[in-house]
This record gives sequence, structure tokens and C-alpha cells, in this order.
Amino acid sequence: MKKISLYSFIAIVALVFTGCTDESDIDNIQTKRTLFVEDFSDNTDNTPLDTPGWTNYAQIGTRKFTEQTFYENGYAEFTSFGSGQALNVAWLISPAFNMDEQEGETLVFHIAQAFLTNPLENTIELMVSTDYDGDIANFNQASWINIPIKTPTPNDDYYENVSSGEVDLSHFTGTLHFAFKAKGSGTNNALDATFQIDNIRLFY
Repeated sequence: MKKISLYSFIAIVALVFTGCTDESDIDNIQTKRTLFVEDFSDNTDNTPLDTPGWTNYAQIGTRKFTEQTFYENGYAEFTSFGSGQALNVAWLISPAFNMDEQEGETLVFHIAQAFLTNPLENTIELMVSTDYDGDIANFNQASWINIPIKTPTPNDDYYENVSSGEVDLSHFTGTLHFAFKAKGSGTNNALDATFQIDNIRLFY
């Protein structure tokens, strides 16, 4: 049975009192080993994201995550702006991870926003599944759990990275996928924000 390590407990308590971390913190989490890193460094501007190992899925509408770069920094981006569709829901699903091979898994990443005015309906969420088999044809048969994270608000500067904080995944067992689920509208100007994801790290 997996147990939450003392370090993970301390990190969770510390997060409550210190809030989000900056990029240097994400790059330099001490005493942990890196299981997975994704910086989307192979991006080509304004094309559907096809980074190896990731699944880019339009659940409702046709809008997917795209590859973007800015000053040679790659990131994944979603916006429903210009889609012409009343509702867009897109998923960016990670590769599979065997959660039984190590303990104390912690996920961190950055999200930035632009033009966000309604964070209750124009959303980006972190989802986790341990019964998704990696085949998008079986997506609807999988169970997905929403994991609370810190996300950008309308008060944050446009395109300013906001840290998710340290997301404890250590209680999950078996094969795990995490995913970013974005929701917006291409016909409602109040729901067509841009979200950017970068600097994903999975530690243990």
C-alpha cells in the first residue's frame, strides 16, 4: 500500500502557508527525483499539438490544443476564440505512468491566461484517470477525477505563469493518466479566453 512520505506531508502543509511557486521553484524542487518533464520544446507555431505520448482530443466542438512558441519557448495553448461553435471542450491527455513503481508522486506545472473574464464557465481543469486505457476510442468508458489546482484569475496579468502548486498524486495506484480539460465558447466573447500550459514536472 502506498503511503504519503513525511516530505510530501511537509510540502502540502508548506503550500498552504506559502501559496504558489515560481518557475525557479518548479525547476529546483529539492530531495525529489524527476519521473517526467514536458516543456513542449518541439513545438511548431499554430499547429495542432502532436507531442509524442500526448493525446489531443476535442470532446465537444472541433477546437483542440495547439502548439505555440514565444521567444523559442514552447507551450500548449487552448482558446475557443474564432471557432464559431457555441461550446468547445478539449482534453490534453498525458502519457501513462505506473504509479506502483515509486512513491510520493507530485505534479507541478504552469498555467497562464489571457482575456479571461468568467473563470466559472471558461475553465481549465486538471483531471486524473486510472482506468483510461490510452485508446481515445474508449475515452467515454474511463472515469476521470477532478483534482483541485490553482488556476489563473481575471486579476492575473495576461500570459503570466501561475503555478499549480504541488499536486499530490501519491495516493493513486496502477496506471495513471493526467489531463488538462479546457472549456470555452467561440460564440460568446465572455468565454473565449486563452489558456497556456508549460513547465510540467512529475517528481517522486
